[in-house]
Formats: sequence, C-alpha cells, structure tokens
Amino acid sequence: MRKDDEQLVSNYLEGDDRALAILVDRYLVDAYNFAFKLTNDRGVAEDVTQESFMKAWKNIRKFISGNSFRSWLFSIIHNTSVDYLRKRKELPFSSFENVEGHNALVSALADPGLIQDELLTTAEDMRCVENLLNELGPQYREVLTLRHTSNMTFDEIGKLLKRPIHTVKSQYRRGIASLRRLLDTQTV
Repeated sequence: MRKDDEQLVSNYLEGDDRALAILVDRYLVDAYNFAFKLTNDRGVAEDVTQESFMKAWKNIRKFISGNSFRSWLFSIIHNTSVDYLRKRKELPFSSFENVEGHNALVSALADPGLIQDELLTTAEDMRCVENLLNELGPQYREVLTLRHTSNMTFDEIGKLLKRPIHTVKSQYRRGIASLRRLLDTQTV
C-alpha cells in the first residue's frame, strides 16, 4: 500500500529517514522533467532538481499539514528555476510578449478555435511538441507543462505559480493556441 505524502512527511519528522527517501523517489523524475521544461538545459535541470530537494529537506518543517506535498515541492522547483533564469536574464520583460517580442495576447484572443487537449494527445512526435513548447514564452510553457506532464489541476497550478485561476486558464488557452499556430506553420 502506497503511503500518503502527508503521512510520509510526518514519519520523517518523527525520525524515519526512509520516509524522505520514499518521497524523493516518488517525485524525482517529475521534478527533473519540470525543471528541464522550465530551464531547457539538462545540466541546469539536474542542478535545479538537486537544489530544490535540498530546499525541501531544509524547510520540511514549514510544510503545512493538509496541503499537497507535490504542489509544495513543485513551488520550490518553480521558484528555484525562475531564480536561475533571472540570473541568466532569459525571462522576457513583458508577460504578454514571447521571447521574440510578439504580443501573444492579441494573437491568442484572435483565435476562436482552440483545440485544448487534442493538440498534445494527437501529436505524432513528442519531440516535435517539446520543440514547439520551447518556442513559447515561459509563462505558457510552465502552465502547459504542469497541466500535461505533471497532471496538475488549474487550481493547483494557480497556487503553485501564485496566479489567479482565470489567469492560469487564459495562459493555458493562449499556450494551446500558440502551439496550434506553430504546428500549423510546420505542417504547411
């Protein structure tokens, strides 16, 4: 029987070191994948993942019983990744502009036919989708990644990213619309 995350945290705080090892094993792959999606660099993702687990370990007493351990951990990973990207100054200045400087908000609002989950589930090549995701602005990439790779709800994503749920849903729709346009330009 798989132990509940909250129970594992409690067991660790009571002196059971194996409980922490179980949590690390449970989330290591998802944590790395999330860090990689945010940083787009395998070495950096490894460093971010390791640093995030160290931060989680050092701050585990701050974990609030009743909350999702997974969301708490992903919040640490997100913040650690953002700190790294800020140091490298790769984040765009405007949350409405992508890296190339195009206003994604105007483009997304003009596209009424959004495909939603269909785009990700029908893509022939996952590598193609990953390449397309890398062309999106970080705010769209992180929402799409959390939703589809980490299977988080919009509510969980909003709490993790400290954004209103309506903003998260809008960024998700804009991200899907942008992916659709990118896919259409590649298939033409």
